[in-house]
Amino acid sequence: MKFREEVYILHELLKKSEELGATFSDLRLYDVDELSLFASETTRQVTSMGKDKGGSLRVLVSGNWGYAHFTKIDQETVKTAVESAYGDEKVNIVMLPPLHDKVVIKPKKPLTKSPEEIMGDMIKLRDDIMRADPRIRSINVRFTASRIHKEYYSSEDREIVLEYELSNISVRAIAREGDVVASASTSMATYLGYPLEVFDPNEIVETIKRRIGNQLRGKVPRGGDAEVVLAPDVVGVFSHEALGHLSEADLAINGILGNLRGKKIAEEFVTVVDSGKSEYPMAHGVVPYDDEGVESRDVKIVDRGIVSEFLVDRYYSAYLGERPTGNARAEDFRSPMLIRMRNTYMMPGDWNKEELIREIKDGYLLVSPLGGQTSPDGTFQFGIQEGYRIEKGEVTEPLRNVGISGYTLETLGRISAVSKDFGMWPGYCGKGGQSVPVGTGGPYIKVKVKVGGNE
Repeated sequence: MKFREEVYILHELLKKSEELGATFSDLRLYDVDELSLFASETTRQVTSMGKDKGGSLRVLVSGNWGYAHFTKIDQETVKTAVESAYGDEKVNIVMLPPLHDKVVIKPKKPLTKSPEEIMGDMIKLRDDIMRADPRIRSINVRFTASRIHKEYYSSEDREIVLEYELSNISVRAIAREGDVVASASTSMATYLGYPLEVFDPNEIVETIKRRIGNQLRGKVPRGGDAEVVLAPDVVGVFSHEALGHLSEADLAINGILGNLRGKKIAEEFVTVVDSGKSEYPMAHGVVPYDDEGVESRDVKIVDRGIVSEFLVDRYYSAYLGERPTGNARAEDFRSPMLIRMRNTYMMPGDWNKEELIREIKDGYLLVSPLGGQTSPDGTFQFGIQEGYRIEKGEVTEPLRNVGISGYTLETLGRISAVSKDFGMWPGYCGKGGQSVPVGTGGPYIKVKVKVGGNE
């Protein structure tokens, strides 16, 4: 274990912080091996390779937080953290019982290849995509992998050790036919090992080929409200962007969900969950314990149509009187902990995907998102990179240049059916200048939203 030889010293430093006036203190230690590669038609490079190792000490002194991060901890680190504590003296947190635990998530397909061998796989993938459609002019392939070792120690006598791996392969292609320019992207990320062995690379090739072809020959939809079927990838982004961020307690208490706890905003077949674990390979928001040493538990943001819980850290757990959820996350040891999502998804229902499509006489099937944003008032807009027209209950022509928009609460209330089919997709979420891996997902749903097109 990577820091265990320092455990006695670490506990002595926690005791030292109490001697200097701290009523609570905790240490989080990170040891991360990172690898990042990039390949295009003209470039092959290792963009990052090495180790990021260090830690952060946090102390609670007279109702104020104090911090210090370090690459080598000593007595001066404790003094720096204690002396940095200032504020309005109103910080109160939930204390937890002593706990010692170690969680190791072992990959099924460990990454054993050298950077040169991985680059060879990336070049082959790029070439396979180029051969799949001669209209493709440019392809970028990125690979990242992180072997993560974390340790957490607190003055409550909590000792948590986490070990896991995350890796990702992503592709973006640009094509041209006549005056029409099209782009398509896809990615596969997992905690189960090397993505090009965990998953079938041909799926990436076929996905890019299909999306490029659709964008080049697709029709622009007419604007206005429409009945649509949203696929799991789009439902996941909606659950994350349009609802999940609004349920983060630091945003929720003064946001549109703040006064809606216990109130119905959707039909009883609509349940949205945030979880630190999932059996799905691409649910890579892996958080068995958060960065405050809190056990992750499932949070039902919306439970059978009713606003139920918010995502909290230790502070907001005490402030709201809510059981800790395990949602405090930091990008690295230098960054402060923020309330962040993990794997956010809508629960499946009773319908079949085909039944939802047959219900629509004139509408759209929207399969894959392409960026999006949500405002604090709940308005959202997302781009769609793969979509199709539905006519008389059948999927017909592909679409291009599609966007959807709406108001979160209104859209949730418009969901009229939820499928049994379910899927999870990987992503990265930004907040406060930090980015962390997350998973998003859900079933197919039938709903009315505003659809827009752009020539």
